[in-house]
Amino acid sequence: MSEDEAWQAGRGIWKFNADRALSQDEAQIINTDGTVLAVAKITGISKHGDRYALEGDLLHGDPRVGRPTPSPHLSRNPVTYI
Repeated sequence: MSEDEAWQAGRGIWKFNADRALSQDEAQIINTDGTVLAVAKITGISKHGDRYALEGDLLHGDPRVGRPTPSPHLSRNPVTYI
């Protein structure tokens, strides 16, 4: 999966805390093994009924891609805000 594909698949549309997402600078899309698939600078969110999608600028070639995330979490949602 490319960084673009990971970002499109992981950025939404989900139920999440919009205020929490907007209070962060970046989002990481990670797989279930904890490997970073994409990193993006958060620029906003879009509302889709009772769900949201992250809006942002994908940081192509970020050195964290392909490495274990430094921010592991137990959520099934493949997005972490940093």
